[in-house]
Amino acid sequence: MADRTVYVNGKWILQSAASVPFNDAGFVYGDGLFETIRFQNRLLFRPEKHLERLRAGLRVLQLHPRQSDDMLHKLLKACVQKNDLESGLLRLMITRGLVEGPPWQFEGEPGIYLNLRPLSPPPPTPVKVVFLREKDYPIIRFNPAIKSMNYVGNLLAKKEAERRQAYEPVFVNRREIITECAIRNIFFIKDRVLMTPSLELGVLPGVMRDTVIELARELSLTVLETFVPYGEVDSMTEAFITSTGIGLLPCTWEGWSSDYEVTFELQKLLQRAIGESIP
Repeated sequence: MADRTVYVNGKWILQSAASVPFNDAGFVYGDGLFETIRFQNRLLFRPEKHLERLRAGLRVLQLHPRQSDDMLHKLLKACVQKNDLESGLLRLMITRGLVEGPPWQFEGEPGIYLNLRPLSPPPPTPVKVVFLREKDYPIIRFNPAIKSMNYVGNLLAKKEAERRQAYEPVFVNRREIITECAIRNIFFIKDRVLMTPSLELGVLPGVMRDTVIELARELSLTVLETFVPYGEVDSMTEAFITSTGIGLLPCTWEGWSSDYEVTFELQKLLQRAIGESIP
């Protein structure tokens, strides 16, 4: 694996030499947030959207890093520039910092970490999803949703999905409503109506999710951010999942299939949008 340059609390160092202090609140308590930002041909994809979501989460956690959005944007670009990787994913992490004393009283400088990795190879499509009950996993639904460092429930669900030879789990809440995937958003199409679970359910407002909604309106699709009952998924004509890393992938599940006509149109538009990332 390439020894890339990463950012740790104000210093650029090689990843092989990087370490996380034992008293960092992100390590000790999972007290922090992260953003995964895509870059394509060394250009960032919608960094302003990621920073907007990050700021919203920082307000919820009452974290106040001194770095402005402009400074964080420059850090993201610098990380790409310092590494020999044309396309990939940046991971920006902000923690409560190096805690001393009672953690709920700590008012010191937040910790900032930044690394990057290549994009994963795209899987064969359509990818298989499996529907899992949220009650069986330690999942916290908070409205507004934040991209916290606590992903244990999501990762356990991913493990179960892979055990069932599925690419991604899709959660069903206690009211039999679809929420989201473990690390992705899900969409359904029926009669040229694009449906995706409402943010009111504690669903993370994915940057690719927002982008697909914008592109769907360009195709004159009706867009509904709504409650999708689990009992109605087999009546849908198309379905796909989205995330920063994978873009858009058509999906299927046991006993259901599709021709993905509109899905492929959206996929092409999204691929074009990713290719037109801003400097």
